[in-house]
Formats: sequence, C-alpha cells, structure tokens
Amino acid sequence: MNSEKKNFLNQVLKRSIPTLILVGFTVLFIFYLMATKTEPEIIDAPEKVWPIEAAIAEYKNITPHLKLFGEITSARRSDLRASVGGQVTKVGENFKEGGVVIQGELLLMIDDFEYRNAVTEGQAKFDILKNDAERAEKLFLRGSVSEQFKDNALLEKIQQEIILAEAKKDLRDTKLFAPYDGVINGVVASLGKQVSTFNDKVGEIIDITNLEVRFSLSKAQYGRLLEDSQPVIGRPVSINWTAGNRTFNFDANIARIGAEIKSNTGGVDVYAILLPDNTSTALIRPGAFVGIKVPDKTYNQIISVPDTAIYEEGYVFVIKNERLEKRFISILGYDNINTLIVAKHPSVIENGDMIAVTQLREAGEGVTVEIL
Repeated sequence: MNSEKKNFLNQVLKRSIPTLILVGFTVLFIFYLMATKTEPEIIDAPEKVWPIEAAIAEYKNITPHLKLFGEITSARRSDLRASVGGQVTKVGENFKEGGVVIQGELLLMIDDFEYRNAVTEGQAKFDILKNDAERAEKLFLRGSVSEQFKDNALLEKIQQEIILAEAKKDLRDTKLFAPYDGVINGVVASLGKQVSTFNDKVGEIIDITNLEVRFSLSKAQYGRLLEDSQPVIGRPVSINWTAGNRTFNFDANIARIGAEIKSNTGGVDVYAILLPDNTSTALIRPGAFVGIKVPDKTYNQIISVPDTAIYEEGYVFVIKNERLEKRFISILGYDNINTLIVAKHPSVIENGDMIAVTQLREAGEGVTVEIL
C-alpha cells in the first residue's frame, strides 16, 4: 500500500517538474524586466490660458430708458354736422381731405332762401304782435280791457319772439364755420349735395396743434415708475417717427394716465402731449406709429455690465491675479443690452474690479485668463 502511494507521488512530481520550471523562468523574466525598465520622462504640460475681454466695475447712478411703441392721437377732434337741411350752395376753399383751416373759417353754406324768408315773416309777425301788446297795455291802464286780454297779447308777442329767434338761428346755421384750428378729414359733403335736417355729418375736424402719443406700460414698468422719486406725470418722453428715409424727433411730456388698468396685463395706457415748440409737429398726423423712449426708474450705486458677463442669471467672474473668481449677484434691471447688478452678500465686487464679459464654457474658479 505504501509503495503504491510512493509510486503515485513520484509520477505526479515528474509531470509537474516542467510546469514548475516554466513558472520559475517566467518569474525570473518578469523580475528582469522590472529591474531593467527605464523610467518614463515626465512632461509638464503648460496650463491653458483663455483670452477674454473684461469690463471695469464702476458703481454709479443709472437711469435706463424704456423702449416702447405708440400711436399719435389728437387731444381734440370733432364731427362737423349740418344743423339745418338743404342744398349745399358753397364749399370753403379748404373744406377737403387734409385741408388746414383756422378757427371761424367758412367750411360750407346751405341754401338760405327759405330760412331768410322765415326770418322776414317772423320779424313782421313779431312787430305786429309787439304793437298789439303795447296797445293792450295802454288800454288796460285806461280800464278799457281786462287784464287777461293784456296778458294774452303779451304771451303772443313772447311766443312769436321765440319763433323769430329760432328762425334767425336756423339762418345762421346755414353757414358752417371751423370751431378751431385744425385739419379736415372724412369729407362727405360737396357742392350741390342735399343734406337732411337730421343733423347730417358732413366731415370731421382734427386739432393738430394738440397732438398726443398714446402708449402702454406693463404692470412691472408702471410699478417701477411709481417707485421712482420723479413723478410719472410730467416725465419727459422722446419720440421718433420714420417717414421714408427720414426720421423726425419730437419731445413730449406725460400728461395723464388711462382711466382703467387692463385686466389681462395689469398695465395702463399713458398719454403724453407733444411740446408746441417742435418744428416738425405740423408734418405728423394722428394714426402715425412711432417709437418712444421713456426714462425708467433711477438705480443708485449699481454696476452696468454686458449680458454676456452673467452666468445662469446668478453670478459673474472677477479677475484676480489672472484667475477667475466667482461673485454672486442680484439683477436689478436692464439698460438696452446691459444688465444692472449689485453683489449679493457675502460676495463683494469693488470699484475697479475687472469683470469677465466673454462667455466661456470652461469658466470656473481658478481658471487662468488673459485680458485682451
């Protein structure tokens, strides 16, 4: 039994010797390679430097401007109506579309033949009844007639006086005059046309010496103006109107606020009166679409930076020793393409700090930059 085990072990040992020799040589070869390998050369790669543009931080008071659009309107416009009926026998020289008229200028005349006859007849009747009333008064004083007779004569005279006054008014109304200086619009009457006695509209007059611009402010915009120390009423407005290749500029002042706040937006309509010393006012007409600039709320001691300086609407990078450092900020408003900011505690931005204004995807704390 022992001899069998011994033979078995001898056979296993004989079979394992080649494997053990191979493993031994492999280990020796590995140690040889490790002992003779050369150390790799360590190369120091230079740090990436990003070229950027920067702006100097400066705290100051800034009044941005709201850029809006509006429409020119007239503070006064009136329908021109015929108060009496008849045929148009005369038309004023300027009673036409776009005609400029002055107060008291004749616009049109209606045939006054019947109305002159009515005045003549009414005057004659009035004279007769006036004499009758005077005689009745004398007879009453003598006791020849009753008081009722005298009163009836006086009443007839007064009634005829009223009829005569109405006839004279109708005669005057055969002539239509301009109620104020303005421009004529929507003319529907012409020479020979018959107008009815139902107060026919024959045209419209627009006062172009009292022009306004109407525009809308949003809830936020209106709220900022209310917060400002300068009142909304009287605030200056700059207007520009482009006609063809020319641009005309006008000055105006806010005169009043609309009667209602818009339920859908919370905003309001605002009306600004064009100043009378504008030399180009005579060229513009109601209905013109214009651009408007209104001074916004004044922000005190803030920094103005380009929009590209803002990251995630919450922070900027200042440059210290050619490296970026993050500063958290609060956005207070906007001025054209610039954003108005202040540092948010505990971040601090000092006067003279360089703020990076070039957007970098690689921007972060400690990134090396070079100011262009």
